[in-house]
Amino acid sequence: MSTKSKLKVLGLACTVIAGLAATTTANAHPRWVLPSHFTVSKEGGDWLTFDVTASHGTFVFDKPAGSEFAQVIMPDGRKERPNFVIRGKRRSIFDFYFEEEGTHKVAINNVPSYYTAYKAGRRDTVKRIQANKAERANLLPEKARDVSTQLSYTRAESYVTVGMPTEKALEIEGKYLEMRPLTHPSDIVEGEEVSFQFFFNGEPQSGVTADITREGTLYRNHQEQIDVVSDKDGKVTFTPNVAGRYLMKANYKGELKNDPMADKASVNVHFTFEALLQ
Repeated sequence: MSTKSKLKVLGLACTVIAGLAATTTANAHPRWVLPSHFTVSKEGGDWLTFDVTASHGTFVFDKPAGSEFAQVIMPDGRKERPNFVIRGKRRSIFDFYFEEEGTHKVAINNVPSYYTAYKAGRRDTVKRIQANKAERANLLPEKARDVSTQLSYTRAESYVTVGMPTEKALEIEGKYLEMRPLTHPSDIVEGEEVSFQFFFNGEPQSGVTADITREGTLYRNHQEQIDVVSDKDGKVTFTPNVAGRYLMKANYKGELKNDPMADKASVNVHFTFEALLQ
């Protein structure tokens, strides 16, 4: 590679590293969506409002997270966009009028991102560039070692039911990590067992780790976190002992075989739900 070409590659790498740093900062905090209500019983429907943020605390507003890509999957499966999207410094909000009977999925899912890590230089310094496997060949320096590309993707989702619960909006897409509630979100009750099933690219995925916490973590000494790992069928089971709003943060890390875009994946589902009183 000529000196001029190397300088061009170095300049481009610096640019993408700067972009990666910003993305990493945003992704370092889990994003989640919090509905004002999980059910609508008012005749003729009602407006609900949603908070979206990125934070380590359960339902604590911290870092800005946009709602520009929010979607409401209707009970028949069609997709609608929310109304009145506003982005602030610590959260974004949007509203939606729920009037069609059945269960709706509310999703603020990001787009897949890829970064390539490699070692370079005498000190084996680990460097990163924002590139997938197809792109990295033109960006890596000649003597790059231990090259590996990771796919990152996060879903932030919840469900809202108007009247009678339905199943259509619970169907999976067959892409990246997904969670399908085996216990319908409208039927989650304190003290009763709950089951979810995880999929990766449409196939049941074992080894998905998830932590589940109830709201109010700032005001109790014990976080009362529930930790689960999916079994060979991708299923997890747990019991919310207290009624309230919960956040489940699930993650799967694994190698990808014969994937043209990445060598490994780190994918997430951040799911908000409520457990009803007995």
